[in-house]
Amino acid sequence: MHRYLFTFYKHGNMRFISHLDISRLFKRSIRKAEIEIAFSNGFNPHELINIVQPLSLGYETESDYLEIDTMIAYECQDLLDMMNRSMPEGIRLTKCREIERRSTNSSAKTEYALYEAVLPLDQEQINVIDIDKFLSQDKIYITKIDKKTKRPVQKDIRLFVRSIEKKGSINDPLTLELVLRCASNETLNPGKLLESLLETFDIEARPETFRIKRMDLLAYDTDGRMVSLYGA
Repeated sequence: MHRYLFTFYKHGNMRFISHLDISRLFKRSIRKAEIEIAFSNGFNPHELINIVQPLSLGYETESDYLEIDTMIAYECQDLLDMMNRSMPEGIRLTKCREIERRSTNSSAKTEYALYEAVLPLDQEQINVIDIDKFLSQDKIYITKIDKKTKRPVQKDIRLFVRSIEKKGSINDPLTLELVLRCASNETLNPGKLLESLLETFDIEARPETFRIKRMDLLAYDTDGRMVSLYGA
């Protein structure tokens, strides 16, 4: 068998398509292209297709990842061409490379995600926000709904925040570059972090106005450096 890692983007209205529907879209594209996909063993075999890290509804992505196992070898450009023929507007596979088959998939390698967030604030509000002061806190709390009790609870996510940086010029909307934890069992929703940031400086948080795009997934290479998952 052979394993391939793809990057893909999701723009525009496609950001409102759920993770489950994106998975169905890729499966349909693979069937339509007659790619000889590999299946798992056991009593209920399924296609060996993995979207490396799910993305919250409403967020765009510039470089997310799809991983598939096939029964035969393919040229990477052929796989891209075959699958993109049936992709709707707003989503395209952009890169592909064959990778080593391991017992674990690429989701296990992912450590962080890089996001770009644009917040429609006025200049007075932007001037109030002090990123260094926010990050100097020993604890940063967000509010989540407990899965068992269905009640709101406070959670400290300070260790999930690697960096926050302001981007753009002084007259632009507030643009932030966020590097946040995004592992199989530890993931921070950037929208929740932004709510906490604004509330810290007494600015009303309106999550529906946030424009958030995931730019890449990050992993450690063999030298311990943080790099794009595609090159890890």
